[in-house]
Amino acid sequence: MIRSRNLVAAAAALLLMSLATTHAQQRRAHERVLLGIATDREFRIGAFRHMDNVFPNRVIRRAASVWELPRAERTLDVSYEWKGKRYPLGEILTCTNTTGLLVIKDGKIVFEKYYLGADAKSHFTSMSVAKSFTSTLVGLAIADGKIADVNRPVTEYLPELRTSGYDSVPIKAILQMSSGVKFSEDYGGQDDLSLMWQKTMEENSQSLDDYARSLTRAEKPGTRFYYRSVDTQVLGWLVNRVTGEHPADYLSRKLWQPLGMESDASWLTDASGMEAAFCCIQATLRDYGRFGLMFLNHGKANGKQIVPASWVRDAITPDSPQVQPGRLLPNYPLGYQYQWWTFPGRGDHAYAAQGVFFQFIYVRPRDKMVIVKTSANDEFWDDEKEMQSYAAFDAIAAALK
Repeated sequence: MIRSRNLVAAAAALLLMSLATTHAQQRRAHERVLLGIATDREFRIGAFRHMDNVFPNRVIRRAASVWELPRAERTLDVSYEWKGKRYPLGEILTCTNTTGLLVIKDGKIVFEKYYLGADAKSHFTSMSVAKSFTSTLVGLAIADGKIADVNRPVTEYLPELRTSGYDSVPIKAILQMSSGVKFSEDYGGQDDLSLMWQKTMEENSQSLDDYARSLTRAEKPGTRFYYRSVDTQVLGWLVNRVTGEHPADYLSRKLWQPLGMESDASWLTDASGMEAAFCCIQATLRDYGRFGLMFLNHGKANGKQIVPASWVRDAITPDSPQVQPGRLLPNYPLGYQYQWWTFPGRGDHAYAAQGVFFQFIYVRPRDKMVIVKTSANDEFWDDEKEMQSYAAFDAIAAALK
């Protein structure tokens, strides 16, 4: 008996040593990837097509039937004006290290091109474009009767957050990045977003859910817009709780399959298996385009109403003072709503999902156009390049009229 106990103890010790070694190897691999992304252009370009080879992830399953998009291809001989000068379209594509550009006009693909080694089968990382997918899952959960409405406090469904800065915060304030939770996000390496990523996705020393629970209140909810990726993470946790499904599985069942997406996708997770709801979907250029086209068509796609038209309208129409266009930041023209960036105008205003390193799904209703751009920009973000990108998108719309 003593010998058996000793053998069991020895085996357990060896298992723990093995797990510790594996954990350390994974952390070093994650750190090397992030260092390469930050410092090496060629590495970044390749890594953004292979994030699911490095980080744990959950597959987003496609359906057997594909929503085929017809083609009416055209040459984009386009130039755009920026600060009093004209530039060819290739200027913004080159300076942001564009890897894919897709233009859908009147429901047809008019332009599709890949760059820097990518092709139609490449799975591009979304970065924060995923936020617009996460918010759509919230809308679907409401339609399914799993959430009463956006005005309910998030702690009604996630009581674990009652001891955090999210106590009694309305879901709507979280959707609008106005939770009031103390959280900094400037990509400087010492901000809260960097700390959250380090603890949950590199070290695996804390789950994403537990990190959200650790945050405190900074200001009254619903009063000021501040871009907090952790807000979207709480929305992902909310979807998980009310549906009983992982966000990737719910996305597959409610969107990916009904939409007729052509490829499986993936969503990165922490070590506990929780999706990084604030980022990190990997999908093809055309499947991102199908998502944008569904929103352009008021939630309809592939001959079916996939997302309620009322949710699409609400998600892209700022209805609180702090998220109106021009109110988010000094000298910044865009607005915000339910994890979508919005442009000035009424009714048919443009709106966009966007992510760091210059990922875009740009929807322009007045011209019945969707543009998807994937990139591996040399910096996290650049406000001037952002506005230059939108000037180029507008020039494409004008050229296709």
